[in-house]
Amino acid sequence: MITVLQAQQTIDQHSATLQEETVPLGQAHGRVLHEPVAATEDIPAFDRSAMDGYAIQAGDDAEEFEVVGEIRAGQIEDRHLKPGQAIRIFTGARLPGDGLKVVMQEHVEVREGCIRITKQNPNSNVRKRGEDARAGEILLQPGLALDATAVALMASVGKTSIQVSRLPRILHLTTGDEIVPPELKPGQGQIRNSNASLIAGLCREQGIAAVDHFHAGDDLPAMLKVFSDVRAETYDLILISGGSGQGAYDFSTDLFQHLHATIHFREIDVRPGKPLIFGTASSQIIFGLPGNALSHFVCFHLFVRRALDRLLVRAPSAPIQGFLSDTMTGAQNARETWWPAQTFLHEGRLQCRPIAWKSSGDITRLPSANALLHVPASTSSLPAGTMVNLLFTRNAHS
Repeated sequence: MITVLQAQQTIDQHSATLQEETVPLGQAHGRVLHEPVAATEDIPAFDRSAMDGYAIQAGDDAEEFEVVGEIRAGQIEDRHLKPGQAIRIFTGARLPGDGLKVVMQEHVEVREGCIRITKQNPNSNVRKRGEDARAGEILLQPGLALDATAVALMASVGKTSIQVSRLPRILHLTTGDEIVPPELKPGQGQIRNSNASLIAGLCREQGIAAVDHFHAGDDLPAMLKVFSDVRAETYDLILISGGSGQGAYDFSTDLFQHLHATIHFREIDVRPGKPLIFGTASSQIIFGLPGNALSHFVCFHLFVRRALDRLLVRAPSAPIQGFLSDTMTGAQNARETWWPAQTFLHEGRLQCRPIAWKSSGDITRLPSANALLHVPASTSSLPAGTMVNLLFTRNAHS
């Protein structure tokens, strides 16, 4: 068996990045940027008022100012203000000339078409042309995962189409005679299919909304028919749920052979998730996942997510350090364990609380977990306050 680190390094070595594609701005969220984005003009493109008020000459210390006009946002007016003159101006409006400042409307007294300044403020209340960025300045670098702010920034510079990582096509095959759809009541010896929903949700959290799901019983010809019908060789990533062990009805290895895949490892020295198969066929990535749902969850975050990061040219998530809030006992195992945990901030420190689980099929408490806690092999107990490694599985502190 290989270690978790060795498995991750193997995945890195055999996961080729996907080619880029050009998409409309509305489809860019969650993608990884493949080109630099520059400012097309100065930002702001003109001197504009930072608030509602009155524009006057910057050095004008008159006691009273005649209001000689009004400028709203979007309105263009060039005007030279003489000493003792002011012009009503609103937030975002272009200033009518150079060398002006804006007096807040709260700091003036208005009387019969004139204003008196009641409170002096050293601020000009003007957003200067180019103070945010100059034309040609690179604002976004390739490799950035595009969030709402990045998409908004692209919109602000008129970038309506963008080169990004192509999203992978993912095929997910669940297997097992005992598996029935969620809408059916299981009979004796049957269980509902939770792995399809789990994989779909986990992929969606990685920015991949479309996953093709299929199911086959413990019958190799039926599994091969699914692969043939959907042209499995056209997918970038194939996930096979169940059948990764060495039992008489475990057929994942046969499916790898059918895809002419090279198997790079078959077992990992980890709990849960030991019987994990990883292979590649040309640029296609294939995982044989252990059937139990908690193993699915752990293997996805330790290994499948790693492959997705490589495909999408994202930096893989790395564990960070936190502290145990409670003493942890009963975790001893010959293999290293990645234990579901809940993280939170306490007195400025990241802390975590282990979440009890009974078996590799137990997901009853997973909804309260937002991280995996690393427990080294053969560790009998960890006292409260111990520094530990944590891999976030969703947003921290949520």
